[in-house]
Amino acid sequence: EMLSKKHRLPIQEFLKGGRSEIVRAKYFIIKTRPNNLSFSRFGVIISAKVSKSAVKRNKIKRMFFNFIRLNKYHLKPGKDTLIIFLPLVSKLVKKEIENELEKSLNLTPNT
Repeated sequence: EMLSKKHRLPIQEFLKGGRSEIVRAKYFIIKTRPNNLSFSRFGVIISAKVSKSAVKRNKIKRMFFNFIRLNKYHLKPGKDTLIIFLPLVSKLVKKEIENELEKSLNLTPNT
């Protein structure tokens, strides 16, 4: 089951917007910004540099949204978060990616 539509970040709109707080980790870059909503929204960018295979990229994306949903990050109020996956992430297995996400998402303020 995917994260519901309202919890997904319209990425183009986010990129046009103002300044974001940026956390750089080894496997991804996390950009956050307040959104004045009662819930948080998440977006993902996974370039072809991460994996040439769209199937693999989509698998990472689904894994990410599922991780957010299961850990209820989307229920925390008021943040838009964009995660840009870096090519190194393709070397990790699912559990490792989840552990890295957990570490990085907890670094971001207001959590």
